[in-house]
Amino acid sequence: MNKYQMSIELLNKAVGLEIATSMQYMYFHIHCEDMGYKYLAKMFRQTSIQEMRHIEEFSERILYLQGDVDFNVPFRIEHIQDVEQMLSLAIRLEEQTIDDYNAWARACSEASDAATHHLFEEVIAEEEGHLDHFRTEFDNLKAYGMNYLALQSIAQSKSATDAGMSDWEKDEE
Repeated sequence: MNKYQMSIELLNKAVGLEIATSMQYMYFHIHCEDMGYKYLAKMFRQTSIQEMRHIEEFSERILYLQGDVDFNVPFRIEHIQDVEQMLSLAIRLEEQTIDDYNAWARACSEASDAATHHLFEEVIAEEEGHLDHFRTEFDNLKAYGMNYLALQSIAQSKSATDAGMSDWEKDEE
């Protein structure tokens, strides 16, 4: 048996979580973009891409430990189009991921796998950044309500209008 079997199993759990979370955020991205919420759409897209990078990092570590990568996801994508519910779910996902990765980092350290412990710590720091962004957006939405979303929609419309203007029309403004 591979002496790193426990680390491989925890890393594979992390791979599955990252895949599911990445796809959830991409789902939110396409719906926010469709609704004209450009900033939120961009935030969800960038976070989804960062989660994909985590998949790669965890997978590379699994292969280094002479394990095999398991791409099974632990949950199905939730079909949510309400922005408040999107942000609420994103916050819960990040909080749970941070809790899991902290526990898994400790387990790897106790099993004398310092490199996997360190990898989980690095990813935790990035997940905390995601959580901070989602909390900020959730707080903004709670504080400003639909006005906050309306401002994003207006910015999207202005951006689309500006993109359609010729250079001389922009100079005339």
